[in-house]
Amino acid sequence: MFYIFLTLLSIVVVSRCETEDVSVITSKGIVIGTKRDGYSTFFGVPYAKVNEENPFGSYLVHPIFQKPFYANDSSIFCPQVTKRFGGSLQCLRLNIYVPHSANVNSTVPVLVWFYGGGFVFGSAQEYGGEHLIKHGIIVVTVNYRLGPYGFMCLNDPAVPGNQGLKDQIGALRWVRKNIEFFGGDPSKVTIAGESYGGGAVDLHLYSKYETLFDKVIIQSGSLYAPGFYGNRDHDAAIRLAHQLGFRVVNTKEALQALAKENPVLVMNAAKNLGYKMTVCKEVRFKGTQQFVTKCINHLSNPDRIENIPIMIGYNSKEDFGTYANKPAEFYESLGDIFYKNLQNHFVLKTCELETLSNITRSFYLGSKKIGPESMLELSDYSSDFKLNYAVEKSVSKYLEQGGRVYKYMFSYIGGSVYQNITGAGAVHTEELKYLFEAGVKLTSDEQRLMRDRMTTMWANFVKLGNPTPQKTPLLPVTWNPVSGNARQYMNIDVTMSMKDYAYRHRMAFWDLFMQKYDKKS
Repeated sequence: MFYIFLTLLSIVVVSRCETEDVSVITSKGIVIGTKRDGYSTFFGVPYAKVNEENPFGSYLVHPIFQKPFYANDSSIFCPQVTKRFGGSLQCLRLNIYVPHSANVNSTVPVLVWFYGGGFVFGSAQEYGGEHLIKHGIIVVTVNYRLGPYGFMCLNDPAVPGNQGLKDQIGALRWVRKNIEFFGGDPSKVTIAGESYGGGAVDLHLYSKYETLFDKVIIQSGSLYAPGFYGNRDHDAAIRLAHQLGFRVVNTKEALQALAKENPVLVMNAAKNLGYKMTVCKEVRFKGTQQFVTKCINHLSNPDRIENIPIMIGYNSKEDFGTYANKPAEFYESLGDIFYKNLQNHFVLKTCELETLSNITRSFYLGSKKIGPESMLELSDYSSDFKLNYAVEKSVSKYLEQGGRVYKYMFSYIGGSVYQNITGAGAVHTEELKYLFEAGVKLTSDEQRLMRDRMTTMWANFVKLGNPTPQKTPLLPVTWNPVSGNARQYMNIDVTMSMKDYAYRHRMAFWDLFMQKYDKKS
């Protein structure tokens, strides 16, 4: 009760040893961060707790701190075994970046960031908010559970699925309740993410939970991306337990065994089984709140989407990195990727697969063969199939429901490792180093200009719902929302410009394709 009473108090600056700490009194008690030059940080703040008896299910409310919580550990991340090997089960933490201009008497808008990584890797610590907060906003980066801990989807009320997304809801509820104590405005919260993090943001617009945000930013992501919205495997827990050597006969026994196992070993078992656990249509259980219970093409939520500001876009050559600088042996190993992709993502007869893969190959490659000489064409195809068309479909859905959409294409390659390759474009994740601190040194004035431009537009959107509220030397072009049939977008490069119909002919090809075969996906 003492701490609840203290939530009415404001931010206090205290001195400890040789460093200056910042103490914030939240609904859970005192949180102590670090005062830096121009801003303060609060790393590893718990927003919820994993239930260790059922770490694959609902999070628990975090208890009140019995003593001040020192928020100085940014190293905590959820269990994963892809780009990093390790992680902690109790990983539901936030990293908070607060400009000194923010206080309880003068609150500022908030950006909440969900990382990408295919729901198998990623962490809040990889996205430093130092550059964005210079524009007068608070940045919150969120850890959420991955793999079987976040996305095992069973026919069991204990693990109904989409728990990683529900973790994000828990983080947003924490922000709604506590961010004002840090100087944030709980009514002005923008949720944002890239890749699968962007797809998660897309899906939040359709979730069954309360609305905890007023704007969204979706970077190189869409809930319609192939593989994002998957199928349930009701035997997943049993298969994982068997992979780890447990003799179990049903899901209940499997979950009990897995709950006691090292989380990293569980993640590795899922990897070895080739499991790709992702978003699913949940089974309805009485007394259990679901995130989403409809098929992907039946999602609709005009009450939430109408008039909401949405920034969404992708990079100019998303999958170029897969094909650039690869030897002939790499292309030989691909086989017929047109056939394979259709086979993996559509339920089609063999004759249909052969016909449609030949048509698709001819459309993208013409008379060229799959090889180094078709590098650019293959990267266009792969970018469209994996992401570009999905993003355009998301845009169409928003417009149908009255959303106010600011669309972009990030085309700048001045800092790209592929900039000297003829025909190169901005690859997947290329824009992130101009928004976040990620240990990448910008080596030219032009690159620093792009960081200033990107962070300014993103912060403008967080504050005003408009990335270019007025023309300036930095932002000389007005970014208009999409209207009519032109599908306008901002081309973000050294020279900024508004353009129409991104990849119009290629998107028209997929429109025709999906019109007939989308229901078989």
